[in-house]
Amino acid sequence: MYEKMAFDERAEKITERIFEDKSESILFFKVLVNYLDMTSKNKLGLDKLSESVLENSTEMKSYFSKTLKVMADIAVQADEILPVYTTGQLSKFFGVSITTINNWINEGKFIGVERSERNSQARISADTLWMAKTGKLYSVAQIVNEWEEEQDALGNNRYDSEEKNFLVDQMALYEKKYGGDFESTLGMKDGLSPEEETDAAAWSYFRRKFDAIRDDKSAAN
Repeated sequence: MYEKMAFDERAEKITERIFEDKSESILFFKVLVNYLDMTSKNKLGLDKLSESVLENSTEMKSYFSKTLKVMADIAVQADEILPVYTTGQLSKFFGVSITTINNWINEGKFIGVERSERNSQARISADTLWMAKTGKLYSVAQIVNEWEEEQDALGNNRYDSEEKNFLVDQMALYEKKYGGDFESTLGMKDGLSPEEETDAAAWSYFRRKFDAIRDDKSAAN
């Protein structure tokens, strides 16, 4: 707790040091925002931030400093940080459509889960209880574990498969955002904006990882 208090006092100074390199600080900031959004400990509503905040260094520093303090709060808590899942991820684990997951949410089958906004993407914690047709309750973590065990029993390399699908989805998002592949858009553009620099770095990374997985699979065959 003492270290947490000392860290809080130094959060702004730490933020200034991290922001000495703008491109790295933007990438670091986005990673932290997404990390907190994917845990059950998000207290800042950072998932609501738009990309425009990346153009305002003062505003971004303010959020960054607050984020560091939230991380310090989490670090001194005894309970475990639980993963949260999107409706798309849950549809895979439960073996049903996303529409069915949404219907279950509306019907209250995920105990205590409600949509805060119309058409808002629900995020459901691993410790959430789900009510089956029989009325029996199962935690989402149990369903996920059963799915993972089934994939392992079938001999599926779920990690490579999930990573590959993730990489394809991310690259598709950038292609849609910039209206073409990397080489014909950010890859040939000079004078990138801070947002474009971050996207270019991430896009390049996703492409390298995808190529590495594909090469490994080809070598194995």
